[in-house]
Amino acid sequence: MEQLKIQDIVEFTKGKLSKEFELDVLIDNVTMDSRAVNGKSLFVAVKGDIHDAHDYVRNVVASGNYALVNSNFSEDLPNLIYVSDTTLALGLLASNYRQMFDIPVVAITGSNGKTSVKEMLRSVCNIQFGEEFVLATSGNLNNHWGMPRTLLEINKKHKVAIIEMGMNHSGELKYLSSLAKPTLAVVNNVMFAHAGHFSGLADIASAKAEIYSGLLNDGIACVDVSNQFADGWLKNETNGKQLFLYGNESTNCYIKTLSTSEAIYVTPIGEIAIQLNVLGSHNYKNALTVIAVAINLGCSIESIKLGLESYSAYKGRLEPKRSFNGALIIDDTYNANPDSVIAALEAIQVLAKPYWFIFADLKELGSDEVKYHQEIGESLNKFGVDKLLTVGNLAKCTNDIFSGDKLHFINNDDVVKYCRDNLPKDATLLIKGSNSMRLSNIVEQLIN
Repeated sequence: MEQLKIQDIVEFTKGKLSKEFELDVLIDNVTMDSRAVNGKSLFVAVKGDIHDAHDYVRNVVASGNYALVNSNFSEDLPNLIYVSDTTLALGLLASNYRQMFDIPVVAITGSNGKTSVKEMLRSVCNIQFGEEFVLATSGNLNNHWGMPRTLLEINKKHKVAIIEMGMNHSGELKYLSSLAKPTLAVVNNVMFAHAGHFSGLADIASAKAEIYSGLLNDGIACVDVSNQFADGWLKNETNGKQLFLYGNESTNCYIKTLSTSEAIYVTPIGEIAIQLNVLGSHNYKNALTVIAVAINLGCSIESIKLGLESYSAYKGRLEPKRSFNGALIIDDTYNANPDSVIAALEAIQVLAKPYWFIFADLKELGSDEVKYHQEIGESLNKFGVDKLLTVGNLAKCTNDIFSGDKLHFINNDDVVKYCRDNLPKDATLLIKGSNSMRLSNIVEQLIN
């Protein structure tokens, strides 16, 4: 973050000052963590469902820092900026700060693969521009709190910012995109993620396309025309915007051939043969989205090829690891939905059998959650799963349908104990379920 005058922060957030306030200060750090203040920090106090960060404001300002607080904060303390809503004020601050920089800002969303696309694009841009000149979302800071904090990390040396945007409800991407004001925006795909909050896939597609709404006037909407909802996006959400179309032979950017180990891409700057260092044919489709965006950032064929081929699996996304006895673990525990489960099962088909599969509940699937879990059970038979281990009430529905060798467990510890006693050394063990099921703990225990 570049230093900001406190007067600018007050203006950006439309705040009001406490009676005792020191204006002659430069801020170089905006944080929501009271432990991270450094004497020149702005602490954003957010009231959550469980904790209220306003409880830490007194200590923050006592150490010479500043605090952004809700207008109903009652303590008479120095160096407070009062706003009606600290979350919205954080967004305003980040949006105004972002507009201080004339650099490409890429906005990425999708039901599956948005983090992989972001990391693949980061790898390409690191080659093209140099790692120190590229900013990309860290971890999963992609919501109404995390994304503004990413925007506030932009500094004068950055040549591009790659911003991941997530959503659970309609309206969220419209808000995030309005803050980021991207120069490029893309929807990687539309699948049944967070389906419980939507009436159907078309509703999810409409919410995803909100990412295009915040594009600057000369910004580019990258649209995958192979997506079943692309026609609607082109007619409505991207109407009047500059377009870059990709995805099939009607465009000049698509996958020409695809095998288990290589894809050849046709692009406006020439054909590229890519051999990814990660599992899954779906990652070659993710790479196509990366190519479409990278071309519009001015990246060369050489940078695209080297960046994509040097990308390795992101934590918890088809990440290969070795178990305690040498069996291959495919850690896909970061999160899950029905489509990503199928993609993971397809991805391991190139690996050695026997296939073991630890599967746990998929959350936020709404009233059809049982049906989705049963359908996964039916799919397991065609993917040649040799042993199914499930945990969770919904995963029990998958277990009931699967006709092969199977066991159901009450908790994760019992799964670990069974694997320690029975997992074959030559097995491929896929582990997948919603993040809230804490399957990453199983992975760690089986590694150790």
